[in-house]
Amino acid sequence: MRVTSSLLTLLVALALGGGAELSAQTGSGPDSADPEAMALVDAWIESVGGMDTYAGFHSARYTFTTELYDPETGRMRRARPRYVTIARTDMGELARIDRWEGNDYIEQGWDGVADWALRNGEPLEPGDRDRDEVRYVSGDVNYWMALPFKLRDPGVNLAYQGRDAQDRHDVIVTFGEGVGSDVWHYYFEDGRTWPVEVTYQTGGTGGTDHNRWTDLRTDEGYPYVGARVHVRQGRVWKILRMSEVEINPEDLDMAVFSRP
Repeated sequence: MRVTSSLLTLLVALALGGGAELSAQTGSGPDSADPEAMALVDAWIESVGGMDTYAGFHSARYTFTTELYDPETGRMRRARPRYVTIARTDMGELARIDRWEGNDYIEQGWDGVADWALRNGEPLEPGDRDRDEVRYVSGDVNYWMALPFKLRDPGVNLAYQGRDAQDRHDVIVTFGEGVGSDVWHYYFEDGRTWPVEVTYQTGGTGGTDHNRWTDLRTDEGYPYVGARVHVRQGRVWKILRMSEVEINPEDLDMAVFSRP
């Protein structure tokens, strides 16, 4: 493994200052992480205010729109907005997701104890896709709003892979049993704390999906990614957009997470 002078400098700086403070703040960390990978992740976290920023994040409302494109023409084929509410509580990370599918109105929720789903006001039973996916999508909408902080969670494994063909630092992210089987690579350039590209393989197999994070934003001092541009074979096929973001909305009624 080749460790460059710039990365060594980053490692020393974090060990002497920010990194040590960060570890003290969290009280826990990834299941496994080598120093090079942790240095890059810690620098990213420190660049957005450290774990104190995440400690002040309690809830959010936002619109999460999936845009699908025809790779050949570049034209948008479909846009599907989801209206999301999330909250961090003693019961865990709660979620409520509402969306339209054609003429059907879908409501999904996780209240920290049980998941539920409705279609046009009627409850859905296990075995229905919109019900079965609730736990997954609930975790998804919380996870994307909690990066980079979530990379310090238990169940996360970080490993430095050296530099890739484009001379970027490559950090591979995998998850422990029961957490997830996807394999992610975060690519960092010298002098930039946010990754310039992220790739993943669903289940760690099959084709690799590349995505670029653009439209980096903050709301009430909290960072998030406005657009995740997904590319296959050099062509855009999907963009995930986060808009109408409200951080810690004062009028949030916690009853929205419970089954109506």
